[in-house]
Amino acid sequence: MADLTLILETSTGTGSLALARGAVVIAEASAPMRGADGERLMPTLVQLLDDAGVSTVDVQRVVCGEGPGGFTSLRIAAAIAKGLAESLGVPLWSASSLAVLALGALPGRTAPGTPGGAIAVLDALRGEWYARHFGLDAAGTLEARSPGALMDGDGVSALAARVGATIIGPGATAFDGGVSAMPQARDVLRLTEGDFLRPVDLAAWEPDYGRLAEAQVKWEQAHGRPLGLAG
Repeated sequence: MADLTLILETSTGTGSLALARGAVVIAEASAPMRGADGERLMPTLVQLLDDAGVSTVDVQRVVCGEGPGGFTSLRIAAAIAKGLAESLGVPLWSASSLAVLALGALPGRTAPGTPGGAIAVLDALRGEWYARHFGLDAAGTLEARSPGALMDGDGVSALAARVGATIIGPGATAFDGGVSAMPQARDVLRLTEGDFLRPVDLAAWEPDYGRLAEAQVKWEQAHGRPLGLAG
């Protein structure tokens, strides 16, 4: 019987969960992740397993979206994923949330090996976006065509115009020609092991939060020093 993989993707305000046996999704669920709603992720996970007729002890791999994205939602998912992987003695893998978003939207929108592609964006708040340019190589495999970056809306629009790409992501309709899309846990299964999907060290791994949490920024501004340093 094929291995059972549990996937958590929580870079946005709506978490996506999937359970897969081999390359086949056998159950999916979503959970709100904003504010106190993040506490619903674990009950949703338990219900997902129950709906599929399996338990946590059946899981043989855990994959967690690494971000960038919402600080609290990523932190909650990472804690659950690491806790499960450690308690079950199974490997933990991380997946780029921007790559997952791009792979869910690119097929059917761009031909393999052609220019253009998509600018995957996730809201970074404060008028900024996490953005990265992706396309499909000649074999139809996802490839990054720019480094990931934090940029304002004008920067995203300029990048899209320069490379002839469509902007995709939650809130992308704020851009001219933008297409609304959400990263879905099921699309992790279409990634191949490499830069976008890889096994990680359980003790050392942390999500890519993109930048400091709002609360930490305010604290450091008020105290004039980095959080954690004695004053």
